[in-house]
Amino acid sequence: MIEFCHVQKQYPGTDAAAVVDFSYRVDEGSATVFVGPSGCGKTTLLRMVNRMVEPTSGEVMVRGRNVADEDPVQLRRSIGYVMQHSGLMPHRSAVDNVADIARLAGASKREARERAMEMLELVNLDPSLAKRYPAELSGGQAQRVGVARGLVNRPDILMMDEPFGAVDPVVRRKLQEEVLSLRGRLGTTVLMVTHDIDEAFIIGDQVVVLGPQARIEQAATPAQIVSHPANETVRDFTGAASRELSVVERDGSRLLIDASGTVKGVLK
Repeated sequence: MIEFCHVQKQYPGTDAAAVVDFSYRVDEGSATVFVGPSGCGKTTLLRMVNRMVEPTSGEVMVRGRNVADEDPVQLRRSIGYVMQHSGLMPHRSAVDNVADIARLAGASKREARERAMEMLELVNLDPSLAKRYPAELSGGQAQRVGVARGLVNRPDILMMDEPFGAVDPVVRRKLQEEVLSLRGRLGTTVLMVTHDIDEAFIIGDQVVVLGPQARIEQAATPAQIVSHPANETVRDFTGAASRELSVVERDGSRLLIDASGTVKGVLK
């Protein structure tokens, strides 16, 4: 579905390349998360997929075609995109923010509005909020509108660039659950970047842990990364030591505790 073939990126005026010889394939229908510290090149990789960033060398293939041969406007309209802080137009209502994306893809005004309302319902936004402007929405509500925008054209690919970093932990978890549910219903291929390893483990079927210049430290399932980290870099980034749990008996309950003795859960 998406394939990076020996891509490199050197930004003008910089001494070091942002990405060096990166190759990876994102399978159709999967949820893949690129995770790593700030500056490791993960967002650069994401933006290569829809030609917001052009690689210095190498190829990015989408649906079996080199994106360099695609019209960038049409390519971007065929791929859903959700960004941090929602990216909503402040002078447009929630429903119009979503409908505008459908209109750009050729939908009539009536059809676009109907699809927008359908998407807002799909992401569990209260219909009474549809006519509100972004400044009148909470961070979580605005982010739901952002997800609806990304999905309104029913794309087969959804890209997400640190989409929930600006909301509080409770809302963040609800939004993560919504994305998982929507992906299950729509069968969309998801490519996401985040610096949060726990979020990567929640969303991703496959998680790619990146080091400097987008070097792949480990690419595997969350279970494989937790149980068999490839190296010390992965162990440190994932907090492997704190994920090693023990069972203790207290007050008739079997509790899971970490290495520091902090209770992490109850064993049923």
